[in-house]
Amino acid sequence: MNKSRTKLKLGNILFNFLAIITVISVGFVAFNFLSGAKGYAVTSQSMAKTLERGDVVFSREAEFDELKIGDVVTVGSADGKEYFTHRIVDIDRENKTVSTKGDNNPEKDPMDTPADRIVGRMWYSVPLLGFITITFGSLSQIKGLIILAAVAIALIAINIILTKIKAKKNGGDSDE
Repeated sequence: MNKSRTKLKLGNILFNFLAIITVISVGFVAFNFLSGAKGYAVTSQSMAKTLERGDVVFSREAEFDELKIGDVVTVGSADGKEYFTHRIVDIDRENKTVSTKGDNNPEKDPMDTPADRIVGRMWYSVPLLGFITITFGSLSQIKGLIILAAVAIALIAINIILTKIKAKKNGGDSDE
């Protein structure tokens, strides 16, 4: 097997691998979008043992009346720019507030959380996925999907160009 053929096969393997990763990523984002789940990167160790720094928590909306002690909820700040995910340790149904605590924190959070600041109840989490968000900042899922699509299109274009170059070198014949 000659060197250029080996490079082409390696290129095809890399292209196929990246294409599969792109399809899986698009499917994952679509699944979360359709299910109403939103992802939040864990940036501290406050929930260690349950959630580690770098995990992503996927939370879905939940009615206040459905919440119970022990649920893990994602809470938004008053301006909606910051979030944390902690466990409910007490519920005040009359005032529609919850008390939360990080599993790794010695004491409960200093202020009760009003119902309208609860973004959702944790549905599931994915280990380590949050390091992408932590590294690249608050890149939304839609922006990430657009970047993945652009990378996929660029890879397809490169693959087409390389295939045409190979065909010209072989005198117009393609052995694929």
